[in-house]
Amino acid sequence: MTIRFVSVVGADTGLLDAAITHYRALGVQAFHIARHIESFDEPDYQRSKDVVAHHGLSFAAVHQGPWDEDLNAYLIRAQMRRHPNDWWVVADLDEFHVYDRPLSDIITACEAGGHDHVKGALLDRIAADGSLPALQPDTPIWEQYPLAGLLTLRVPGAGSSKVTLARGDVELHLGQHGAIAGQLLPAEEAFPQVHHFKWTDSVLARLIQREKAYASGDWHLTYPDTVDESRKMLKHFETNNGRIDVTAPELQLHRCGSQYTDYAPWPDLIPTLKTVR
Repeated sequence: MTIRFVSVVGADTGLLDAAITHYRALGVQAFHIARHIESFDEPDYQRSKDVVAHHGLSFAAVHQGPWDEDLNAYLIRAQMRRHPNDWWVVADLDEFHVYDRPLSDIITACEAGGHDHVKGALLDRIAADGSLPALQPDTPIWEQYPLAGLLTLRVPGAGSSKVTLARGDVELHLGQHGAIAGQLLPAEEAFPQVHHFKWTDSVLARLIQREKAYASGDWHLTYPDTVDESRKMLKHFETNNGRIDVTAPELQLHRCGSQYTDYAPWPDLIPTLKTVR
């Protein structure tokens, strides 16, 4: 049995190097990273190939064409079905999983109990002053974005539940917010943190593009809430002069490192977070 990692890389590739390093350290043995591009002439395409090559890897697939809301799930499913009996760490590029024990121990617990997937929840990582700084490649991302909290859940009201680990024969919902079928490991046995490094200098442009493209029909839209969620987040930035309001108590922002025990409110939040989508 091989522990595999699957993700889809799109236009924003700044976290690619850090993500590979992070998941290799967690014990991932095989990487299946799909690349989406609008055109082979995109300047960042070659750079992203160089990054994966630096780690001794290559893209598992390259999909050239327009983006739509279902594409991410399609590309992930295509990889997972190749090895249906192996265990897969599933993450968007800006999602860094943190577990309370080694992956191999969690997989052993799943197999002993007849469970085939594990679910956790997002912890958004934010700069100390709520600004949207550019990634600094020579500084650990945990230090660049030292606050952790519930921005995604509390401002746009978007889904924060995430399947983080699944056997290859488990089909996941769009966005990995759940599984279509299967046996979930109870949150009392394991509930991973998904540290969400979305709030960088590129996020405003991406949110604006996302809202316009989905609202206009340029991108295929499956869930209408996607547009409203983007608008709520953009309104938050507009209200707070382009920043995240780090003083808002509902966001439950706290200083946090890279260890599971670093975010103090986590144990008390699990009963609530395990019930959200």
